[in-house]
Amino acid sequence: MSNGPSTVLPVPPALPRRSPTQGTVRRDQLLGTVVGVVLLALAMLMQPLLTQRRESIVYENKTSLDSFLISFPRLTLGGFRGLVAAFLWIQAEDDKNDRKWEQLETKYDIIGALEPYFVSVYIYHAWNQAYNLSAQWYDPDAKYKWVIDGLTYLYKGETFNPQAADLVLEEGQMYFLKLGGAFERLYYRAHWRSDISRFYTLDETNLKNKPDVTDALKQVHAIVVEQPDNHFHVTELKNPNSSSASDTRRGWGISITDADLFQHRNDGKAVGDPVEFRYGVSPFYFAYIEYLRCQPVGRPTTIGMNVINGDPAMSLRMWCRDDLYYSAGVMQTLFGPSNQAAAIDEEEYRNDLNEIRDCYRNVDMIAPRAVEIFQKNIADYPSNENVHRNHILESQYYGATGKAQAALFEALILWQKNNRQMTPEVKSKFLAALPVFDQAIAATLRWVDKMYPVVVGQPINSDRGDFEKYANALKAQQAGIQNMLTTPENQEPNMSFLFEEVVEK
Repeated sequence: MSNGPSTVLPVPPALPRRSPTQGTVRRDQLLGTVVGVVLLALAMLMQPLLTQRRESIVYENKTSLDSFLISFPRLTLGGFRGLVAAFLWIQAEDDKNDRKWEQLETKYDIIGALEPYFVSVYIYHAWNQAYNLSAQWYDPDAKYKWVIDGLTYLYKGETFNPQAADLVLEEGQMYFLKLGGAFERLYYRAHWRSDISRFYTLDETNLKNKPDVTDALKQVHAIVVEQPDNHFHVTELKNPNSSSASDTRRGWGISITDADLFQHRNDGKAVGDPVEFRYGVSPFYFAYIEYLRCQPVGRPTTIGMNVINGDPAMSLRMWCRDDLYYSAGVMQTLFGPSNQAAAIDEEEYRNDLNEIRDCYRNVDMIAPRAVEIFQKNIADYPSNENVHRNHILESQYYGATGKAQAALFEALILWQKNNRQMTPEVKSKFLAALPVFDQAIAATLRWVDKMYPVVVGQPINSDRGDFEKYANALKAQQAGIQNMLTTPENQEPNMSFLFEEVVEK
């Protein structure tokens, strides 16, 4: 009997061999998971500390619309904010090249909202507005408006970065270098001074047909008066021509309360009392304040503290020069050959006189304070000795020149009052001014000799003449006074000596 066919069981397939890297992958996955859990736990533990730290360095009003506009894109876009901001930067450059100004400002605002704590955004765009965009316009009012836009943008950045030294420094630079030192500086400085004297017009209707002018004036008002901490120490003045106690309108100039700055005031009031500036203030005062503010908040990334420490005194020095140049221009207009003083109405003439008197008062107060701050800077940073010794002598020259110009100014006022006749009283005034000019000339030459000394046997530095001309201008004015004293009564004296520039523009 044959056996049935044998049943052969199939051989099971061999199990796949384990990859030598599989264990490593699983180990890495497990390690990554553990690390992620640990980091998440650490983040949760550190969150209260980070929140507290952030609140100490960042101001953010969580109930304001501005805060919502800042927070919304940060929450919705997350990590894509950087990409969107970069795209908008490129578009903003295109808008600038295509002269699409409204779209450009809108993009700047959006970029600021996307990156509110990125200080460089505000510095770059503010600089772009004040320097690049202002240069695209021919009209000086339009140029001025772009500069004010840039300054406003810096203060917007400081709202979210209150301890950013670079921002505060850039604000000081905007006053000092742009409003005070640009090619258009004479127009900018006069415009800024005028704006501060006429804030009251924002409540009137005469500017409704000039929206650009009105917008710029509103921005200047916000900068000067509406700072949350009032770090410019200003108060708006009431209408001097209104005696009504119910008249609460403000804006006829400002007063400044700063006991540290006004230590050398000579009006008989305490140094802590407000000083009135009804006719405006030089932008260099605001540079002075910003440079002071920059020092305690930290070191800027672009300038050393030895420079920052001397910048407040540099601003006061330039304030003196600005007021001297401005007052000389008004004096020329009033008392020069055109005799504008006789052509304008009494109120305008009186305001012009008071404005120029304020300028000479400012120089008399500010010049000695500049010298003191320069001296302190030299004590703190001896390496600045050489450069700031020159600035000390320059500040003293401004102070002495201010006294000489004030003496001449008061003599001219009395001369004009007496129908331009050389009465004994008028003559006495002019004679009293002559020795004051001697002192101013001597102070000017001390400054020039320090910078470019004359050494026997060596050629004179060709640059000396650029500064010696101011001493020569004072000498020419002194000679002009002497010519007035000797001019026959039936002849008009030559008043061209008033056009001598005794300080730099």
